[in-house]
Amino acid sequence: MRVYTYTVLAIVFTLSGCSSQQKLVKNHPFQLGETTFQTWVGGRPESGSGINLEISLLPTNNTEIKMQKAYFRDNVAPIKLNTVNGKLIAKAVFVKTNLEKPDIISHSDSSKEVGNQPPKLKEKSPFKIAANECVISYLDGEKTKYFKIESIKEKEPLLYK
Repeated sequence: MRVYTYTVLAIVFTLSGCSSQQKLVKNHPFQLGETTFQTWVGGRPESGSGINLEISLLPTNNTEIKMQKAYFRDNVAPIKLNTVNGKLIAKAVFVKTNLEKPDIISHSDSSKEVGNQPPKLKEKSPFKIAANECVISYLDGEKTKYFKIESIKEKEPLLYK
């Protein structure tokens, strides 16, 4: 009887895990131009490093749809829309900082550890994509949808002094 119960529970959890996978749409409402990424490294250790992802958007008449997040190389970043030289650019900045760990108070009396801050967990990408691909989430009315951009071009890295 126990084996039967465990088998049923395993099947239920397996099937529920499959339904949580995000679905990618093939026909998205955006007209995309060139998509590039550029790694950068700050001149000081505390300035960190990161990746800038830029997607040029061609003019469209659909103003109801808003880009939300970019998923790239197992990282997640919000997307901001900017106009550069008359062109609409969607940009996501993935930042990696090398800040020192904060002081942690360890004491046998747990009430003396009140000032400790819990670690901030990094949001992980739910998508399995190649190194030169990204997934964009956007709102279509009230519904969140996702589409994938393939063959993203890499620019020369920026090295700040």
